[in-house]
Amino acid sequence: MTIKVRLSGEPDQIDAMITHLSEAFEVAGGDRAYPNRGSFGVRVYLEIRPRTDQPTVRRVRSERVHPHRQEIEP
Repeated sequence: MTIKVRLSGEPDQIDAMITHLSEAFEVAGGDRAYPNRGSFGVRVYLEIRPRTDQPTVRRVRSERVHPHRQEIEP
């Protein structure tokens, strides 16, 4: 399974994200940055797929972004 990804931002932030993605995925591309049209920064195109040399299950815990806001009840 291969996923195509476009990253947009500042070059140093994109490099940090590629490094982070490389820990869990095989990453191809990212060697060429294109200037964003009409905004700041650059964009980079990647292809990623799960690494075969590591376990595939990885759990991520998230935190509430706005803990002071009340939950919306259905």
